[in-house]
Amino acid sequence: MQTVVLATGLCVLAMCRADKPTTCTPTTPDELGPYYYPGAPMKRQICDRDRMFHRRNHLLVEGRVLDEQCNAVVGAKVEVWQADHDGHYLFKDNCRGHFFTATGGHYAFLTMHPGKYSTDPTKELFRPAHVHFRIEKPGFNILVTQMYFSGDPSLGRNDSCTDCSSASEDLVIEPTEMCADKSGAFCFNIAHFDIVLRAGHDIDVVPDTDDSLPELLDASETGK
Repeated sequence: MQTVVLATGLCVLAMCRADKPTTCTPTTPDELGPYYYPGAPMKRQICDRDRMFHRRNHLLVEGRVLDEQCNAVVGAKVEVWQADHDGHYLFKDNCRGHFFTATGGHYAFLTMHPGKYSTDPTKELFRPAHVHFRIEKPGFNILVTQMYFSGDPSLGRNDSCTDCSSASEDLVIEPTEMCADKSGAFCFNIAHFDIVLRAGHDIDVVPDTDDSLPELLDASETGK
């Protein structure tokens, strides 16, 4: 299933674009968050051990990594991690992985829609559902960012992370549904997310300033 779906995603992201722009705006950075750790396994299918992985529509995230002149960045290391369907981060290798961009700067990975969680002690505000990205390639700044989903009521001013970038339009995507046939028996969602790196030798990231106790307690309780 993984091969078929990823191949479909690569076909989607390989569609021709008639008018190539000459300049691309670097992707908005975001917070790293408290749940990143280096050394995640190399794989393009994550969260597949989540008990809900095969009960919900899969999410295929695909796109390109580009430079500021809109040229493809080949061989960039892309690290991804996210919460499971209950909004918990696992410190093991389940909902995280890494891979490298292919010809044309293309990347694709298969996952499930991440759950939401609260970093607000009153539980009134939640973090919008999101997927974390960390991209690096020699000659470019390391980019730390997050991908969000259109229509989430916790975006922007309703985000419990006051310094996160969920109000930035370039980080908010709207998935489209694709089905194998008219029966609707096998459908999955496709999220297209292009990433633009800034030339340099620095790190583009929003500093963490409000890591809360509930976030840290969640980490200790799941025993990641």
